[in-house]
Amino acid sequence: MSRFVQNDQLVEKMIESRVERAKVQEILLPLNQVELAASQAGINPWINRTLHTVGTKEGLTKLKALCKEQGFTVGSYSFAALFYAVAAVHIRRQELEGGFPEKGIPTLYTDVVANLRSRVEPDPEDRECFMLCIAEVEIKEKIKRETTLLETARSIGQQLKSCFDEQKLPLFASYKEGLETGKHAEFFNSRPEGSYCEFLPSNQVGFGYPTKYSWGEMTSTHSVGSYWCPFFANQVVLYHNVNGVLNYTACCCDGEHNIKDAQEVLDLFVSVMENTERITENTRVMDLVGF
Repeated sequence: MSRFVQNDQLVEKMIESRVERAKVQEILLPLNQVELAASQAGINPWINRTLHTVGTKEGLTKLKALCKEQGFTVGSYSFAALFYAVAAVHIRRQELEGGFPEKGIPTLYTDVVANLRSRVEPDPEDRECFMLCIAEVEIKEKIKRETTLLETARSIGQQLKSCFDEQKLPLFASYKEGLETGKHAEFFNSRPEGSYCEFLPSNQVGFGYPTKYSWGEMTSTHSVGSYWCPFFANQVVLYHNVNGVLNYTACCCDGEHNIKDAQEVLDLFVSVMENTERITENTRVMDLVGF
C-alpha cells in the first residue's frame, strides 16, 4: 500500500518524533511488573484479559447530537474522552489533598488505529478486493487544570486532519520499518515492557453485517485479544456500533492491579461516552475524577 505514497523526508521526521517521544513519555498508569512477569511465566504466556460492556441507543443518540452540535467527529470526542479517563484515574491514584497534581499531568500520547485503504490518494483502483490495511497515527495532548474536554476533542480533530492532509497513514509501513531497523533501532527496541504506549484506541465505526438469523439475533460483538498487551499498548480499547448501540471492549495485561486500572479506565470512558448530557463547555479533568 505504501507504494502509492512516498515521502522519505516525512518518514524520517515521523521517526525522529517517535524516538523523542520514547525519551520523554511518562506512563500515567504503569503496569504492575510482578503481575506481568507472572502472566508471562505461565503455560500460555502473554494471555491478556478482555473486558467488555454495552451502551444504550439513547446514549449513542445523545453522543451523535453533541458531536454534530460541536462540529467534531465521534472519533475525536472518543479519543479525548479516553485521554481524560486515563488522566482522571491517574489523579485518583495520587490521592492528593488538593486534587490536581501540583507538577501537572505529563503529556499523554497515543497511536490511533485506522484502516488506510479508503484514505490513499491516488485510489488503489481495485476496490472489489477485500483487505484491511491497518496503520497508526500519533496524537498527543497536554491536559492542564483549566483544559476542557471539548477543547481537547477539537484539538484532536485538528491533529487528525493534519495527519490525513499530510498522508501520514500510508507511510506507516515505511515509518515502522525505519523505526525498528534503522539508526534508532537499538535504542527503540531496548525500551522496557510497558513503556511503549499507555493505551491504543480503535473506533471500529459500525458493524455492517446481518445481526438477525433464523436461530436468533446477535445483540453485541466484542474483540478478544490474547497477545496485544503490552506489545501494542498497555491497554487496547475498541468500540463500535451494533444496531444503534455502542459495544466497548478493553484488552489488558493479566493481574489484579493491571485489570483494576483497565476496568476503571473503561468504566469512566464509557460513562463519558454514554452520558454526554453531563458534558459542558466547562467540563475539566477534575470533574471526571468523581464522575
